[in-house]
Amino acid sequence: MVIDTKEISSRIKLGYMLVVLVLVIVVVLDLIYTWVPNHILDYVCIGLFVLLVAYLSAKKFNYIYYNSDGFKIILKYTSLSLFSAGNFKLEIPKKDFVGIEVKKSCLGMRTMAVIYVRTPNGTGKFKPISVSVMSQNELQEMMSDLDSIKR
Repeated sequence: MVIDTKEISSRIKLGYMLVVLVLVIVVVLDLIYTWVPNHILDYVCIGLFVLLVAYLSAKKFNYIYYNSDGFKIILKYTSLSLFSAGNFKLEIPKKDFVGIEVKKSCLGMRTMAVIYVRTPNGTGKFKPISVSVMSQNELQEMMSDLDSIKR
């Protein structure tokens, strides 16, 4: 099974960049032409931008590629926030997969997945991965696929 959130992730990243571009244009034009006295428009635009950044930071969106075809479970993820860097990839042999746990955090806004694997020293867990960008249907499909692998 393959799940790829490229389309929604691209929309989120493009929307983020367009909001930044529009904000910069509005603020620069307002500073040049002084449309509103006392720069109230600038403050409102910047306040709305700060709220948007806070919301997106709380959601902590990641681009996610999940593939369970073959002998390994492959999970690639990349953060969609402005100042993050790095692409991460988990390759887990199906025989070593123990389970997955989905948790809600940040007042129920963020959905996190914790993956457990078998290691020579016992059971290990990976750091939580935000799967907030996935639809409920995609998340259920991934969970049922991983549950069938676990058995």
